[in-house]
Amino acid sequence: MGVTLLLVEFPEIIFENSDYLALNKPAGWFTIPAREPSPKDLVLTEWIKNTHGTEAWTIHRLDRYTSGIILFAKNIHSQKEGNTWFQNREIKKTYQFLAAPPPRMPAIQVREPIEGKPSQTLFEVIQKNETVFFGKATPLTGRFHQVRAHAAHAGFPILGDEKFGGKTSLMMGDSVVSFTRFCLHAFELQLPFGTFQATLAKDLVELKGKLFP
Repeated sequence: MGVTLLLVEFPEIIFENSDYLALNKPAGWFTIPAREPSPKDLVLTEWIKNTHGTEAWTIHRLDRYTSGIILFAKNIHSQKEGNTWFQNREIKKTYQFLAAPPPRMPAIQVREPIEGKPSQTLFEVIQKNETVFFGKATPLTGRFHQVRAHAAHAGFPILGDEKFGGKTSLMMGDSVVSFTRFCLHAFELQLPFGTFQATLAKDLVELKGKLFP
């Protein structure tokens, strides 16, 4: 009987001090345990405890299939401080993504309420062709699924994001390019004590190469 080996991509430590830990989160990892957890789940808080021997206090979260930078506190005092930064909008987040179709304008600002609350996101085109584009998103508020919802509202849902109307495959020349997760990456966090970036996920680098040969 053969043995099946699962290739797991592990988080990368971007920054660490006595109070905070910033990771580059691979797609597929939960930030905290799911409501109905499975033994196969990959969970960042558990990974931090197992590898660092310390509890991880959440300050913000990323969707399971969003990759990129995420910040944890290493004690309750730092968690409260970090939560205050987010509440006072002292933290700036920047995302990178692949979406279709490309907008006519190089920059678009979306102001569409989410769950009745004022919400605002700035989208910028970095690279495009006739079919798709690689962009940057800066959420100016912090609503649930904000970047994904506002991209769809603007008419260019993120590729692979079925929930918000994103395509799961595209014809590029004679070949089909498939998207097995939504193509969204948390690229940068500007914190009161420094700015940190997470290298674009390998799968998105490969997809970008196929979409912009």
